Amino acid sequence: MKIKRILSLALALIMCAVFFSAAAEAAPVTLSEIYDLAESVRMLALTGDPLNDPAHEDARSEAGYEFRYNFGSVYADRTEMTEETVINAFLLNGPELPVLRNTCVGMDVNALLKAIPSDNPDMNGSRETALLYLSGDAENGFEYGRVTRDGQRIGAIEYGIVRPADGIRNTVTYQISGDYVNSVFVEGLNEVFPAENAASLFDELDTLKGVTGYIRVPFSFTGTDLTPFEEADLDFPALNYLTAQPEQFGSNVESALVDNEDGTYFLRVDGEGFEAIFRCDSRGNDPVLITYSILGDNLEGPRCVRIGDSYTEDYYRFPSGEGAFDEASMSETLYGTPGTAPYGLAEFGADEIILRYITPVSGGNAVELYLRYVNTELAEIILHTLN
Repeated sequence: MKIKRILSLALALIMCAVFFSAAAEAAPVTLSEIYDLAESVRMLALTGDPLNDPAHEDARSEAGYEFRYNFGSVYADRTEMTEETVINAFLLNGPELPVLRNTCVGMDVNALLKAIPSDNPDMNGSRETALLYLSGDAENGFEYGRVTRDGQRIGAIEYGIVRPADGIRNTVTYQISGDYVNSVFVEGLNEVFPAENAASLFDELDTLKGVTGYIRVPFSFTGTDLTPFEEADLDFPALNYLTAQPEQFGSNVESALVDNEDGTYFLRVDGEGFEAIFRCDSRGNDPVLITYSILGDNLEGPRCVRIGDSYTEDYYRFPSGEGAFDEASMSETLYGTPGTAPYGLAEFGADEIILRYITPVSGGNAVELYLRYVNTELAEIILHTLN
């Protein structure tokens, strides 16, 4: 069986089917949806006993008394769960209960973003955050969606509704890990949100509209709908591989001229989180970058690959599904024909996976992006010129 099919089967076991109407797709999250969800959580909580003692001091928090269940936790105003109990917040970490518009724990970010609208599908913003939508105003009330992230690693997607006149701010926050929802936290159900705080929050969100420059790399489980690794990918935030020069790395680097004793010379430049090797003459002149290695997780490479990424995070940023799996070599042709650029190849070992993406570049050469994963975590990123 092809590795891609194995991965797809594994993903299918943890993903939820999402069905929603065109009308729901066109509208932001509403208060009624949140209140309906809260009532569903209450009814579920009433059907069973909590796994903890809500009256114990360890169960007390700022959100209220915690009732712990198999599906998550409910935070309430008292230590008994009854029809009169006021729910302040709740956390869902199991797939038993559909959340908004049949979204659920275990689903992938792509499906979540299809279920709930976004005016910013590319997540164009800063490396730390991006505004998905903002409608309304600070005086009459507003709805918003925003993402918090560490580069391509999405940490949370928050959907909020604010009604200053009623002192309301309700939020639904999808906690994300590895591009999948691992929990959903709903809060603000029984809390007064001051009007001045609403105005400040609106200004903060409105400012995000003007923050651009960092986008989410296209991601697809299909694989065949993505473009091959290409020359344009070699121009990324850290540098342009084809035009980079030693002086571009600044002064906080170490440089060494290496005599290969065969009439050729290399200039090696080492800096924080990277190593660059240039082909040059005996004096270090006319340098041409031939190898660039990313050694730390502070830098992102082509398509924002980064040390510490999971294998699946990167695999679904590049094409796949066009070639065959060779059991003898434990390798899979992802696209193209190996040996003739462009092509992609995956190689599988006992505890490591190697992804190779090769593209032709201007001048007749080819450049390879080499990604090595140890126990499915990205440990090595190398760009190098093949000929």
